[in-house]
Amino acid sequence: MSKHRYNIIKITAGIAALMAAVLCFNQSYAQKRNLTRAQRDSIEAVKDSISNAKPMFLESYYIPDSLKFKRIILWNHDSYLNRITGMLKQDTTYDYNFHFLPFTKNDIGAEYLGVAGSAAQSRNFFKRVKSEDFTPFDPYLIYSYSKESHPFYNVKTPHTELAYRGTILAERAKEESNIHVLTTQNLSPALNVTLLYDRWGGKGILNKESTDNRTFSFTSNYLGKRYVMHAGYIFQSIRREENGGVTDDTEILDTLINPREVNYTLKEAYNRLKRNSIFLTHSYGIPIRFSKKDSSKVGEGTMAYLGHSFEFSTHYRKYTDNISLTDSVARNYFGNRFYIDPLASSDSTRLNKIENRFFIRLQPWAADAIVSKLEGGVGHQYMSYFRQRQELDGEGANERLNNTYAYFGASGIFRKYFQWEGLGKIGLTGYCAGDFSVNAKARFSAYPVREGIHLTARFRLENKTPEPLERYYYSNHFAWNNNYGRSTETRIEGDLDIPAYKLKATFGYSLIDNYIYYNNTGAVSQNNELLNVMAASLNFNFRLWQFHFHNRGLLQLTSNSSVLPLPLLTANARWFFQFVVVKNVMSIQLGADMTYNTKYYAPAYNPASGQFHVQNEREIGNTPYIDLFANIQWKKAAIFVKYLNAAQGWPTGDYFSAYHYTAPRTAIQFGINWPFYIK
Repeated sequence: MSKHRYNIIKITAGIAALMAAVLCFNQSYAQKRNLTRAQRDSIEAVKDSISNAKPMFLESYYIPDSLKFKRIILWNHDSYLNRITGMLKQDTTYDYNFHFLPFTKNDIGAEYLGVAGSAAQSRNFFKRVKSEDFTPFDPYLIYSYSKESHPFYNVKTPHTELAYRGTILAERAKEESNIHVLTTQNLSPALNVTLLYDRWGGKGILNKESTDNRTFSFTSNYLGKRYVMHAGYIFQSIRREENGGVTDDTEILDTLINPREVNYTLKEAYNRLKRNSIFLTHSYGIPIRFSKKDSSKVGEGTMAYLGHSFEFSTHYRKYTDNISLTDSVARNYFGNRFYIDPLASSDSTRLNKIENRFFIRLQPWAADAIVSKLEGGVGHQYMSYFRQRQELDGEGANERLNNTYAYFGASGIFRKYFQWEGLGKIGLTGYCAGDFSVNAKARFSAYPVREGIHLTARFRLENKTPEPLERYYYSNHFAWNNNYGRSTETRIEGDLDIPAYKLKATFGYSLIDNYIYYNNTGAVSQNNELLNVMAASLNFNFRLWQFHFHNRGLLQLTSNSSVLPLPLLTANARWFFQFVVVKNVMSIQLGADMTYNTKYYAPAYNPASGQFHVQNEREIGNTPYIDLFANIQWKKAAIFVKYLNAAQGWPTGDYFSAYHYTAPRTAIQFGINWPFYIK
């Protein structure tokens, strides 16, 4: 019995010992496994901390070393050679965002139709922009971008801007609403993506002038050690209800009639425009080393850059109207010209374009040599125009054009004191065969003060065949078929910039032979005499105690005002009292913004041609346009409240922004620009 009990105790003790051994093994294994996991997690945490602490530097020859550590860098690029054409500044302050319309921010003013987003033409002749191949977009490019004018970004932290400017307190029938959205972010130090959306428009003061002008773009750039790329998509859409302007200016000048009761010319007319552009410009740098011991970085020493540029774009315009047989005002407005239909118009024009360029840039010695680049390229352009044809009784047909061209250039730099560049282009075959252009630029800098004194000179010589739409056009109200010769322009410009004293002066002179313009009827015409244009401007900002005086003036002379009318003097003065409410939190400006131009035969606008044209019936101007304002910087946000046209009626009521088109009347305008970013 005792032996049996002994065996049971022995077996039980063995099982217990075995279980204890198993448990000890499992615990030891678990502890070891947990220890291994903890060690691995610790190592990963150290790696992450090292990675996060390591600065993400931009390593590219493309951006100057002095800018690589800035939080935000932006620039324009040249699709001919994939080079920087100008460094830009991202300014979110209340001073910069006070003027938000493109022709008041970048210029003193423009002829426009009185509503943001409507057709506009800069008063400064030397700042007027033109579409390369589709003239109906000329009056609208000022609100949007081309691949050359679109800004490209490189940011250390994500940057977003939201902006609204409009007459939010106005009744819905007259409300103007302008919206700006921008967001840009770097996915790596080299790769950036940017989204932009702009909306300009409003219902208008008069009847039948509703405007909706929108731009959307998605762009990207890559700034690698050798590879540099700019790419994007730009879309612009315009919907415009056309009233043809007021029929009698005296209803505005001599009476207090409600603007909604003013008689206008066209009862049912519309313009619809669209354009799309997909583009890619890229290049690859190849170091040329003459010795194995050569240790220079990419971008230094002898280099060759091989590149390619591509663009596919579409442009579209359609004008429609309905004019009854009894509407004598509208019929006389078009000179009783009805080539296709006596009652209704439906004029359509389109352009599809594909363009490719291949180029090479040689850097013989160094990036900072007096001759640093020798460059050249060839290009091919395919264009398909859809236009209505007279021989087809107004039906449309396509005309296909093929152009080839070559271009050559050079550039150089001497330290920080001198830069120069030049580019020549010549058409080889096709519609533009024989056309040529030469562009040159030089910049001189001296540094008696830290910011420097900079003198920039530009020269341009261009001999160009008229655009296809300037040679042939057939629609319900306009028709022309001409054989105009090439226009030749010689242009000289100069800028003097002294940032320390907030002073900038410019000068421009242009000599034009065979200048193309739109005559009194709204049809295209060519001036066969030499046309001289001269302009000088001065921007000077100064302060006396807390009073600030921002002044801009423009003087222009034209040798033939019946072909190219320009105001002799245009001026803008923004005078205000500035004070701090809370240091580093809020500051306020209280003042007045005044714009003035001398009398001149301001251009008229014809909805059917979609162009500004000369008129000799009435001079416009000599009446100041004054806005009272409160401008606020609240932390990052820039906010303004304006009382538009505060002096309306003084000294006269001649507030016209173009012939038969009124400038905005008295109203309260509110604006806010709010950036979001991490410093």
